[in-house]
Amino acid sequence: MATAQPHIWRIELFGGLRARAGTQTVDRFQTQKTAALLAYLAFYPQRRHLREELVDLLWPDAESEAGRHRLSQALVSLRAQLEPEGVAKNSILRADRQTVGLDPSVVTDVAEFEAALLFAKNQAGAEAVERLERAVTLYQGDLLPGYYEDWIITERQRLLDMVTGACRRLVQHYEQSHQFERALDYARRGLEIDPISEDLHVDLIRILAASGQRAAAQRHFREMERILIKELDEPPSPATKAVVEQILQNSAPPPSVRSGGRVRETSLPSPLTRFFGRDAEITQAQSLLTSGKVRLLTLTGIGGGGKTRLAVEIAGRVAADFSSAVWFAPLADLSDARSIPGAIAETLRLTPSADAPVLDQVIASLSAQPSLLVLDNLEHLVEAAAPIVREMLSRAPSLTILVTSRQRLGLEGEREISVPPLASPIGSFKTTSMPVSPERLMEIDSIQLFVDRAQAVRPAFRVTAQNAAAIAQLCERLEGIPLVIELCAAWAQTLTPAQMLTQLTRRFELLVSRSVDIAPRHQSLRAALDYSYVQLPPDLQRFFGRLSVFRGGWTLAAAAAVGGDSFADTSAHVILEAITTLRERSLILADETEEGGAFRYRMLETLREFSAEQVPEDAREDLHRAHAEYLMTLAEAAEPEIAGGDQAPWLMRMEAEHDNFRAAMHWALDTQSAEIGLRLAGALAYFWEARGYLGEGQEWLEKLLALPQGQTDALRRVRANALTGRGYLMRNQGASAGIDAVMEEALRLWREIGDDHGLAVTLQVLATLAYSREDCDLARVYLEEGLGLSRKLDDPMLVAQALMNLGNIALEQAEFPEAWKFYSDSLEIFRASKNRFRIAHVLNNMGLVSQYQKDYTKAYTLLQESLAICRELSGRAASATTLLNLGTLHRIEGRFAAAREMFSESVMVAQEVGERRLLVYIVKELGHMACAEQDYAAGVRLLAISQTLGRALALSFKPSDPTEIERDLDLARTALGDEAYEAAWNAGARLTLTQAFDEAIKFTTPY
Repeated sequence: MATAQPHIWRIELFGGLRARAGTQTVDRFQTQKTAALLAYLAFYPQRRHLREELVDLLWPDAESEAGRHRLSQALVSLRAQLEPEGVAKNSILRADRQTVGLDPSVVTDVAEFEAALLFAKNQAGAEAVERLERAVTLYQGDLLPGYYEDWIITERQRLLDMVTGACRRLVQHYEQSHQFERALDYARRGLEIDPISEDLHVDLIRILAASGQRAAAQRHFREMERILIKELDEPPSPATKAVVEQILQNSAPPPSVRSGGRVRETSLPSPLTRFFGRDAEITQAQSLLTSGKVRLLTLTGIGGGGKTRLAVEIAGRVAADFSSAVWFAPLADLSDARSIPGAIAETLRLTPSADAPVLDQVIASLSAQPSLLVLDNLEHLVEAAAPIVREMLSRAPSLTILVTSRQRLGLEGEREISVPPLASPIGSFKTTSMPVSPERLMEIDSIQLFVDRAQAVRPAFRVTAQNAAAIAQLCERLEGIPLVIELCAAWAQTLTPAQMLTQLTRRFELLVSRSVDIAPRHQSLRAALDYSYVQLPPDLQRFFGRLSVFRGGWTLAAAAAVGGDSFADTSAHVILEAITTLRERSLILADETEEGGAFRYRMLETLREFSAEQVPEDAREDLHRAHAEYLMTLAEAAEPEIAGGDQAPWLMRMEAEHDNFRAAMHWALDTQSAEIGLRLAGALAYFWEARGYLGEGQEWLEKLLALPQGQTDALRRVRANALTGRGYLMRNQGASAGIDAVMEEALRLWREIGDDHGLAVTLQVLATLAYSREDCDLARVYLEEGLGLSRKLDDPMLVAQALMNLGNIALEQAEFPEAWKFYSDSLEIFRASKNRFRIAHVLNNMGLVSQYQKDYTKAYTLLQESLAICRELSGRAASATTLLNLGTLHRIEGRFAAAREMFSESVMVAQEVGERRLLVYIVKELGHMACAEQDYAAGVRLLAISQTLGRALALSFKPSDPTEIERDLDLARTALGDEAYEAAWNAGARLTLTQAFDEAIKFTTPY
């Protein structure tokens, strides 16, 4: 038998925490503390750390037991990532009852960095330079940014001092050998790392002066003053000023130009604020601009999206590749494209000549050596500017152009990088009951930008445990748009984050700048959006406004149905052209769907609110009605497909439209449009069940059913369908209160209308309700009538469903051969119709039959097939059920670790989807497993929970062996004694459903 080979892990701590092994990269961890644990172990790799030491370090405020529990959770999570299947356990993460450490085979970038500097410290010459350069290359950013543990802060500063010292040694080396460009590279690299290092600023000024760039040296001195005043609130020290003055006074004239090229100075603006994020875009742009294959690159994106700042950052990063011949031409203030050559000439500091056109002078200057020209804010001149850009590229073969614009130029060879919003907090921050971690938040680009800009007006501003949740919600609402974040952060001097969040209901009034040095188009959010909107023709403005009704995006067909009447010609190509134009102008986003069959389009919420304002008041009611009617039609078309065989694509499509469905139902409630609302909600019942939205679906149906309705047969049919859907969801969730009244009304309406199909479906629901209450005789009555109607209607889906339910009754009564026959017959029909969702249900139930017949191999095969289908269809509730049954199978066969893993996932999904019945079954299984592991106190507590809540929800545990509970409870009483046994039972019996969930989570968390 072959032994598992360990991974060779490399842990990177500079610039963020990453673990790499071959092609595998791990950069996401269960929690911030889990990541901090790995970082600490990696930073001190030769040590074995006491568990108590780690608990005190990472969870200093936790009780001793809780701290050890959290450490165990973190270790289990790390082990799953560092020792995946096929890697020997304990080969990477070495842990015993007392200590924890990493295997010596693990290497880190910090260790390599320090080793390189140690070698260079004791050596001289080429090898020392090589090691210094290696160390600087390894330093990919500060140590563990976003982490605030005391040990990290101390080490971060120590390593920062080491790398800046290395940069200074390299500057000195290359200066002495008159390799000024290399010296400049390392001076600039050092300042990228530590912008407030006066020594590095002086080094850069000295090298610029020595290389003949006296004007650049003077400019950088002024830049140094600005940076130090802004960051440290004080100017350069007198000693620094004196050194710089001496350098500038003694600087030599520019050196003679070598044959074949000229020394150039970059004209890039010096930003006064810090830059955050955009790593992917910078990497992509650097690769394209330095490849020699791309000569026109356009950064596109929404106004205020940070295109200019990104362009400056990119140009600065690639300046060395163009020997600093990098030029920045701002064009926002031009009103005529014919002024573009003059603006570029001014950037190049060319003296006008009467002997040649300005464009010829510009091209001649840019042709002298490989050059990068940044044309900033070109969107309002695109059409007329394109020929000028084409001519420059054609006549200056060594020229590369980087453009920022809200739309691309459309020239041959142009490459586009769409500049997305900055990363924002995930949606779970809004709803989680756990406190939002300041450390986790500070890893996120938009949060970093918000905090930095807030500190500019209120230096004491910090992310704290008290304001973290509000900041997370605020930045999610701001959608990562840099301009919007900066405008909002400016209010930090007078509003708390919570107050800002409240004020965002009036975002266009709130988000206005008081700064005097901002371009008018960026002085308010409204101005930035108006700038793009007014450039649209009137029909496209109307279309853009009508698209605001969508939530979560839309398809081309939806845009045509809801917004098509904005145009005189409503043909498909006109709608496609309109969508394309809005995308080109960065007013909407286009996302390819998962299946790759079509695009979906969406707006940022900021743009959607702006576009909604553009819809005239008297047109809004018709717009929302058109939206709701379109979605109602879509849901009704999807209903038979989801109930039939073509489920997967329809489930994905309905999931994509879920926010639109919600918006349409909100409108129906607000306007009391009962028919549209009930038709829509009634058609969604199968979707809600398949995807686990049981509680939400019930809530919508309950509210819509309460609206006043007419009494025509058509409206009564709509109501009956909605009632049946509600009862179906209630039964599946285990909600017993009110279900009888709902189903009785549905049954009465279907009989009165004479709709056999609706009646047959309702009888199926009533049958499942009856056998869940152990009234199998009544369930059979319902099913026999329903089966007769289904066969009369020649509806194979209803026939198969009835057979499956008859199998459920037989299973509950331990009539296993009969159950297998019913399931086999229903499975044959479901397979013939390719109804994969129901196939998964039947396979799960057949797995149970095999389990009760003790054919565990067959049971495992059937359950695994069921789970694979559920996951393919994203059927969360069904997945949770099958996971429970697989866990039970593992528990019976003594595989407790595997069982716990299955139960853990099942209980989390059950809680997410509101499956209260399933949670009770899970708790019962956990009780049995606890007893099997001889944790009798926990076992009694869990079994008490399941029995108490099972009675409250009218659940049956049949055909489970009743002697199993008696056996485990007797064992527990013997082991614990009467007093401890009663205490454990009473503790469990008192727990609510929510507390039961917490208890299940606690027990399924491995130690």
